[in-house]
Amino acid sequence: MKICIVTPEYPPDNWGGLARTVERVAHHACCLGMNVHVAHFSVLDDSVILLDENRSTRIEQGITAHRIKVTRQRILEGYRGVGDSPHIRALKMLYQSLEILHDEEKFDLFHSFFLYPAGYVSGLLAKRFGVRSIVSLVGNDVKRHFFQPEAVAMCKSGLENAGLVTALSSELLELADALTPIRRKSALIYNSVAIPPSQWIPRTLRNDPYRIGSAGIFKYAKGLPYLFKAVAGLSKRHKVSVELVGEVREYERETVDRMIERTGIGAMLTLRKAVPRDRIHDWLLSLDTFVLPSISEGCPNILMEAMACGVPTVATKVGAVPDLIEDGVSGLIAPYGNADALENTLNKLMSLPDGGASLGRAARIRMERFSPAWEKQEWRKIYQRLMDVNKRSKT
Repeated sequence: MKICIVTPEYPPDNWGGLARTVERVAHHACCLGMNVHVAHFSVLDDSVILLDENRSTRIEQGITAHRIKVTRQRILEGYRGVGDSPHIRALKMLYQSLEILHDEEKFDLFHSFFLYPAGYVSGLLAKRFGVRSIVSLVGNDVKRHFFQPEAVAMCKSGLENAGLVTALSSELLELADALTPIRRKSALIYNSVAIPPSQWIPRTLRNDPYRIGSAGIFKYAKGLPYLFKAVAGLSKRHKVSVELVGEVREYERETVDRMIERTGIGAMLTLRKAVPRDRIHDWLLSLDTFVLPSISEGCPNILMEAMACGVPTVATKVGAVPDLIEDGVSGLIAPYGNADALENTLNKLMSLPDGGASLGRAARIRMERFSPAWEKQEWRKIYQRLMDVNKRSKT
């Protein structure tokens, strides 16, 4: 069975949570004996991108990776018509690129990550050619594009054209089902994490500041302003520092800078570039706590990694967080979008006699339930179900 996974993020070009999730799923499918192709698309501002030049292909760890480039349409001021949009060319070019690829490869299954645009475009193609399709909801695709007027109809189309809808949290499935009924063809599959050999231990000397860490691609959904406000409050009672690992999206830079100035935490804050994957555990183990202050999430990989290391964690009640953390047992959960509640939760953690070590130990045990072997088995069920349908349709 030949599968085409369509995604806007894939390693090594991208390092965020979506890229890592797609990489794992691609390898799971490969281990199941499927012929796996990944169509990784990028939208560029280059005005000269041609369909016969926009794809590069190579084999990466047994997976055929196609890097596809598409372009936005530049609309000159004063020339925008009623039907004009800078996204039309990108969407049409992505569809045409996948159509050409499918004509060459004859895929049995399309599996798209992110509902828009990947799920929308792949769904149209799959429906047209009578090919099985899966769309996987990751987080921001639902929680952002459902509120984007020009995209919501395409989100609905992507859901309706999919033969199966998977999601990283029950919250995402509930939102999708509120847009159009998908319950009967949906499945919940969480991310997975491997338990590292090293385990977090609390520091005994407290001469230096209490180290609070957070990591990711920092955008609106990651809730940094609430963390900054919470840290400003904590700093009145405790000596603290904050270390952010990752990158701040350019469109969020002004908000972040203004919140740093407003809260006065600049001297306590360090922003570092993304840590290489083989070093992420070392960084996590150096913290006193890991905090995820998000106002929107799917199933956060970095939170799972912190918990697998045994690091005491504080996270907001979004996405799959309530399924990952047993509040007060394997971590602490605070309401999202509430800096005072986040501050109080962090203060509670800092006041624990063992520094949160018992929470960390429980978190490490908790993450054993979300093992790569478990995730692989869940995807085996999904793919086997579609492979069986595919076989019946051919006989």
